[in-house]
Amino acid sequence: MKLLILAFALLLGAANGGGCSNPNGIGVQDYGSVTGRVIDAKTNQPINSALVAVGSTVTATTDGQGAFTLIHVPSGTQTVTVSAAGYTTSTQTTSIKKDQTAQLDYIKLTPVQ
Repeated sequence: MKLLILAFALLLGAANGGGCSNPNGIGVQDYGSVTGRVIDAKTNQPINSALVAVGSTVTATTDGQGAFTLIHVPSGTQTVTVSAAGYTTSTQTTSIKKDQTAQLDYIKLTPVQ
């Protein structure tokens, strides 16, 4: 009987979105995304293959136009770090909102002298 009750409780929890239903969403992380372009501060040319990151798990590299998209970025205030060989590292802070995309227009990296 106890096994049947436990199985029913687990089944009911799965039907409600998981083993621990949380109707208020408290403690549930929301996500958004970040897009932008990375350019050379002196020439305004796009920087290809720059590493763009929020923390150590959300990363992307820029394409030939210097464009990037970071997906699954936790909501709230986040620091975006951009680095590329031959350039100084840049950081920017942005606000991430659930299911929205934050746009970082032109992130300018300064060439190392």
